[in-house]
Amino acid sequence: MFLNHIRQSSQPKRALPPRQVFTEFRYIASLFLLTRLALILIGLMAHSLTETGYGKQFSWSSFKWLDIWGVWDSFWYMDIVQNGYSAAGAIPDSPDQTNFPFFPLYPMLMKGLGTLLGGNYYIAGLIVSNLCLLGACYLLYKLVEGNSDRKTARLSVKFLFLYPVSFIFSGLFTESLYLFLCLLCFYLAKRRHWLAVGLAGALLSATRTLGVLIVLPLAWEYLRSIDFKFNRIRLDVLWLALVPVGMICFGLFSYQQTGDFFYFKTNQAAWDRQILNPLVVLWKALKQGLAQGNARILLELSFSVTALALSTLHYKKIGFAYWLLCMYSLLIPLSAGIDSMARYTLPIFPLFIILAKLSRDNDSWNDALTLFLGFVQGCLMVYWCTGQALVV
Repeated sequence: MFLNHIRQSSQPKRALPPRQVFTEFRYIASLFLLTRLALILIGLMAHSLTETGYGKQFSWSSFKWLDIWGVWDSFWYMDIVQNGYSAAGAIPDSPDQTNFPFFPLYPMLMKGLGTLLGGNYYIAGLIVSNLCLLGACYLLYKLVEGNSDRKTARLSVKFLFLYPVSFIFSGLFTESLYLFLCLLCFYLAKRRHWLAVGLAGALLSATRTLGVLIVLPLAWEYLRSIDFKFNRIRLDVLWLALVPVGMICFGLFSYQQTGDFFYFKTNQAAWDRQILNPLVVLWKALKQGLAQGNARILLELSFSVTALALSTLHYKKIGFAYWLLCMYSLLIPLSAGIDSMARYTLPIFPLFIILAKLSRDNDSWNDALTLFLGFVQGCLMVYWCTGQALVV
C-alpha cells in the first residue's frame, strides 16, 4: 500500500484548464504587488527618517524606490558585472576580500539583460530577481498542490511572501534565482524529466556553492520514482551527474585566474569564515548574544534554531527529500559561523510548506501568524534597506 501511494503521488497530473491557471497567477501577482508596495513604502520612510549604515555605501539608482533594493552584497554582483572577476580586493578597508566567492550565473544574467537595457545592470538584476521570485512562487504552488491541496498551496505562497526576510528576494541578491532553480529541479523530478533535472541542477550549482548538494535529494526522488527497486535503475539516472557541472566550470575558471580550483571557497577566509561544529556555533552565539546584548547575533540564532526545529519536529509534513534539503541548507552555513543565517534560511522552501500545513485548519493561528510575520518583516526591512548591521 505504501509503495502504491508513492507511485500514485509521483504521477504527473493532467494539465489545468486555462481559467484555473489564470486564477493561480492572479493570486501570486496580487500577493507580489501588495507586499512589494508595502515594502517600498517602508523603505522610503526608513530612508527619510534613518541614517544609512555600512551596508548602504553605494547608490545604484537615482530613483530611491529602486535604490533601496541594493545593499550589502549587491556591491559584489555589480562589481563582477562591471569589472569581471579579480583576485584583487575591491574594497580598500578589506583588501583581502575578492568577488570570487560570488558564483557567476546571477551576474551573467544581469550582464546579458543589462546589455539589452543599454548598460543598466542594476535594473537588470532587479528584473531577474523579481521574475525568478514570481516563477518560484508558481513552482511552489504547483509542487504543494500536487502533493497536498489548493488551500495548502496558497498558504505556502503566502508564507513565502511573509517570511520575515523575504524582502531579500526582490533585492540584488541570488536568493530568488537559487530558490527558483531549486524548485524547478524538484518540479521536473516529479515529472521524471531527468535530463532537464540535470541541466537545472547544473545552473543551480553555478548560482551558489550549496547548489551542488541538490543532487542528494534528487537522487532520493529518482529512487522514489522507481519504488526503490534498484533493478529498475536506468541510464537516465546518469543525467544527475550534470548537477556539479556548473560548479566545476567555475572552479576551472578560478584555477585559470588564481591557480586555486577552490579559490571561491578559499577566499571566504577573508570574511572570517572557517569550518566549525554547528552545535558549537549555536551555543557560542547564544552565550555571546546574551552576554553582549547583541541583537544581530540573537536574531541570526533565532532564525537558525526556529528553522532547525520546524524541519525536524515536522519532518513527516515534508518528507525525507525536503528534510534533507533543510538539513544541509542549515548545517553547512552554520558550520562557517552564525553570520547571515537569517538570509541563508530564506530559500529553504519546505519551511513555508510546514507553516502552511500548521495553519491550514486553524484560522486563528493562520491570522495570528500572518500578522506576526508581516509585522516582523516590516521592522526588519527598515534596518536592511538602510544598510544597518542587523540583517546581512
